[in-house]
Amino acid sequence: MSNQTTQPPSPAQNPPQAGASQAGSPQAAARKGGSGAPPFPGAKPALLGTLATIVSLVVLVALGQATGQLLFIAPLAATAMIICSTPALPPAQPRNVVLGQLGSAVIGLVAAAFVGHNLWVAAVAAGLSVGLMLLLRAIHAPAAATAAVVVLQHPAVVPFLVLLAIGSVLCVLVGLIASKAGVIATYPTYWW
Repeated sequence: MSNQTTQPPSPAQNPPQAGASQAGSPQAAARKGGSGAPPFPGAKPALLGTLATIVSLVVLVALGQATGQLLFIAPLAATAMIICSTPALPPAQPRNVVLGQLGSAVIGLVAAAFVGHNLWVAAVAAGLSVGLMLLLRAIHAPAAATAAVVVLQHPAVVPFLVLLAIGSVLCVLVGLIASKAGVIATYPTYWW
């Protein structure tokens, strides 16, 4: 007989079984009949976030109409929604919005210039934009769509980049104003 005692296995030696979860995890909540989704923020925050998003988009449309330029594009609609409904999340922060949008647009422009304007190139450009955003530490999901839009619509390079920068900054400014007015939660949590 040996004098050695038996030690319980460490977590590294005995990893949890696949599908095993902790009591407070989203999976556990789902098994209990609940959802792993975040709770509804309440009627007032939902209404105010919706109104702030509408204001952001109307500002883009109004300035676009006044200047004869298109400032309202689908990816900026998603940007406005992220800023006004989830202002504390990293994708809503000014760094992520501006770097994500402009970096992805450049990826789309370069891909289209070297390979062409088709759905295949748009798909690859959108994927490459994710890599660039990860590299820049500026993840902003709507920006992947910006890369695809650029490939498929082949806009004039300089005017598009300038308008995209203006639109991105306007979304950030409306979020900042909405936060200062108490319409949405604190925004931004960091600038750069």
